[in-house]
Amino acid sequence: MPIVVNEDLLRAVVTKDKALSDGRTLVKKGAYKNLHRLGDDSLLWGECQGSGANPYLLSIDLAGDNPVIRCTCPVKPPPCKHTLGMLAAFLDSPAQFAVAPAPEELLAKRSKNVERAEKKAEVAAKPREVDKAALAKKTRVQRDALDLLEKLVLDTTAAGLGTLDRAKATRLVEQARQMHDAYLPGAAEALRRLAALAIRRDEDDAGRFYQLEEPGHDLADDLRHRLMARHLYRLWALVRKGRKVLDEKLDETEGVADTEAVVEDLLGHVWELAALKAAGHVRSDLRLFELADERYSDRVREERIEQGWLLDLDTGDVLVERRFRPFAALDKTKERDSHDRPLAIREAGIYPGFINRRVRWEIAALASRPVVAGDFTDLHARAQPDLAAALARYKEQIRNPLAPDDAVLLIRAATIQQAGEALALVDAKGQALLLRDPPTARYRTLNNLAMAAGARLVDGVLKQPASLLVRLHLGLADDAIFGQPLALVVANDHVRLGM
Repeated sequence: MPIVVNEDLLRAVVTKDKALSDGRTLVKKGAYKNLHRLGDDSLLWGECQGSGANPYLLSIDLAGDNPVIRCTCPVKPPPCKHTLGMLAAFLDSPAQFAVAPAPEELLAKRSKNVERAEKKAEVAAKPREVDKAALAKKTRVQRDALDLLEKLVLDTTAAGLGTLDRAKATRLVEQARQMHDAYLPGAAEALRRLAALAIRRDEDDAGRFYQLEEPGHDLADDLRHRLMARHLYRLWALVRKGRKVLDEKLDETEGVADTEAVVEDLLGHVWELAALKAAGHVRSDLRLFELADERYSDRVREERIEQGWLLDLDTGDVLVERRFRPFAALDKTKERDSHDRPLAIREAGIYPGFINRRVRWEIAALASRPVVAGDFTDLHARAQPDLAAALARYKEQIRNPLAPDDAVLLIRAATIQQAGEALALVDAKGQALLLRDPPTARYRTLNNLAMAAGARLVDGVLKQPASLLVRLHLGLADDAIFGQPLALVVANDHVRLGM
């Protein structure tokens, strides 16, 4: 079945809104001619008159998991305004595309694409044939790097975080490069975060570490050192658990368990979507509702990170759809779409992980639909019923030293009430969770919640049913559990509290 040309597809392929706007202008100007399609709408082709004497030749193949877009104009990579205009023209008026046999050249290209896709799927589905010599060589490099990392962690801890000055921070960055070269990207990132936290921004030449600016760098020394200690603790756990995984790696022929897969990620494993599916990390027929959307620049990773928190309306899991856009290629990589309509995902890869697993799908698997009242009924039904249930899940996660310090959960709320100068989520049993923006938060939400909840109180009580999406996190000063509000849903009223 070909990919359906609809607004979802347009949003999925557009990298620049201006290109789509310019494409629609070309349609209005009558720049397109000789527009054709196959009878099953799996292939579109035609011409668009540009500024030159000869028209550009366009084609859009919709037969696979992702559209294949081609244009003879000099703009690369696709899509350009010419192909986006043709998609918009087909969406608005398919009848203007005459049904015709496809040109042999396009059918030949399709055949090659199908062959490549089948080969890729076949390779992903095959049991891995391990090149033991190459694997042993890489494993030795990683093991040696873990030994170096262990010494680095022990020396830093023994010396005390207060001695981690500018010169030592510079060496940490150099050692991070060594970790990266030794196939340990997770360790490299943690070392760079330590370096970024080591120098307060208000010191004389803090600009030296501007590109490594890290949330928490401007905290008081005691809190900043607690945050740094968490990174060291995670690095120590990576050394211990990483060695175990590497020792067993030579005998591995099948997929690894989820907990080991998390270590694999830190050791440098990169999941392809086909490999996720082949390893069984796949779900079918998901119904997802995006509750919150976050976008921020991570100077340590040198990437723009864009992520959406999506509730699985059948299981209650809060999944995260995440996109990484390198600073060096922001204008060449597509911005993540925020979804204001429920999604139906035919098939998706689910990454190994903890509470908030990353979800990823192909364009052809995505469809959206209008919101209906039943979606909100399912949403409130799938929320954690009370704070005890939510906190039990969170505490189970943070027992693992490699787990993130936070977790995003949807929790049923009886009301939101004032707690001194702060706010608290109160559940139906009267248990309260203090709400607080983390000191390392990329943006603040508490004031937005105060306004949103205040407008939805009746006689001081929140209208029902009500659920709050919160990021549970540990306080730096006392390790108490707090919540940062991300979205409030009251009956059929959904309010995003962030950006």
